[in-house]
Order: sequence, then C-alpha cells, then structure tokens
Amino acid sequence: AAGTVVWQMRKQHKNSLALHRENAREALKLRIYETLIQQIRALSDANSKASMYVFGIPPAIESARLGQSTDDQRVPLRQRAPTFSDLHFASRRQLAELIVEFECWSIAFPGLKVFQVALNAAAYDVRESFPPLFSALLNILPMDPPPDQVGKPTIIHPPPSPEMFSVLIGLINKYKEAMDEIQCYIQDLTIEAQNNLLHGLFENKVPPRQPLDPRHKVISTVPEDAQALIRYFETETAWGKHYCRINAEVSAEVRAKAAGQTDSA
Repeated sequence: AAGTVVWQMRKQHKNSLALHRENAREALKLRIYETLIQQIRALSDANSKASMYVFGIPPAIESARLGQSTDDQRVPLRQRAPTFSDLHFASRRQLAELIVEFECWSIAFPGLKVFQVALNAAAYDVRESFPPLFSALLNILPMDPPPDQVGKPTIIHPPPSPEMFSVLIGLINKYKEAMDEIQCYIQDLTIEAQNNLLHGLFENKVPPRQPLDPRHKVISTVPEDAQALIRYFETETAWGKHYCRINAEVSAEVRAKAAGQTDSA
C-alpha cells in the first residue's frame, strides 16, 4: 500500500510538472504572438504610408496640369521627394526589426524561416525599384531650400512631358507592386502566427489567403510547402539569383586564393 501511495505521488508530481511546462509554453507562444503582431502592424502602417504617398503623386500632377490648362492660378505640388524617401526608409527599418524578431523566436516558431526568405526577396525588389523612382521624383516634384537657407525660393519644375509622366507611372507601379507583395506576406504571417501560436487556445484555424492571381505566392509553414517556397525564392527570384551570383564570386575568389597559396608553397 505504501508503495502504491508513493507511485501515485510521483505520477501526480510528474503530471503537475508536465502541466506547468505546457502552461509556460502556451504563455510564451502568446507573448511571441503579441510581439509579432505589434511588429507586423508597425510594418504594415509604414509600408502603407510610403506606397500611398507615392501612389498619390500622379493624380496630383494631373490635377495641377488640369488647373494650368484652365488658366487657374498654378498651385505647386505638395508632395516632396525627401518626404517620400523618409517614409521609404522608415518602412525598411520596420521590416529589419521584424526580421530580427524572427531570429529571436526561431526555436519556438521554426516556420518563420520561410517568411524571412520571402520578405528578403520582396524587400530586394523594393530596394531595387526605389533609386530610379526617387531620381525621377527629384526632377518633377518641388524642392524646398534647406532649413539653414531661409528666404531662398522653392524650386518648381515645369510639368513633366507625357513621356516622362508615363515613365514615372511605370516606376511607381513597380515600387508599389513590390510593397504590396510585402503586405501580402505579412498577411500570411499573421494567419500562420495565429494557427501556430494560438492553436492551444482555440480549436479553429484561420484559412490561408486566396490571391486572385494564382501566380502570386501564399506563404505557408507546412514543411513541404515551406521547403518548396524557399527553393523558389532562393533560385527563381531576383534576390535569390543576386545572392547566388555573389556566393559564386566569393567561392571562386576563395578557390583562387587557395590555389595561389598552394603554388607559392
């Protein structure tokens, strides 16, 4: 009888430890989820501000052109290239902070790797589309004098030609498409975070995003899908091909140095 009591006490203690461990694990998952959602919201807000700011420039140009054609007093555009640049780099900083957060919680949420790869690929497209767009805006938007040069007039450029305006539209669309891709991926991240980190609290699962264009990728943490997505981003995107070239160049340089050292020996 005494042995049975001891066995029961050990079993109860073991069950108590397991329950405590499970509760601690669920509490940590909830904290990770809350942290990720806070970062996701900050990134979504920053992305929206940058993309919508630049997306509103063509209608403003058209409105100014219309006012000029009707002999109304010419009103300078209110948008500024430096303001767009500030918004752009604010969104890049938010993305960097989110990716750093991935690295902090990879042991508890290993599915974050596919999102890290996908967001890096989309961020590369944004980064590549920004310089030509910014250069075009510098030649179109008004330029205010520096703060230390009070009294100097604002530089007002003439309205862009139809050809220049068409090029600007293409540059803006390319930039916004890349930013929209990031928005889609963080929407997928929100869904996967709920399904992976809150499944112990809720029985239901959030269905995946259903893009209108099936060519657009939906990020999933299902192991088979995640591996296929990682292969796609690392081999078929501009980001993946760029880093493949860099890795090949570095490997060739290392081999050349090693061969040179062998010959000298």
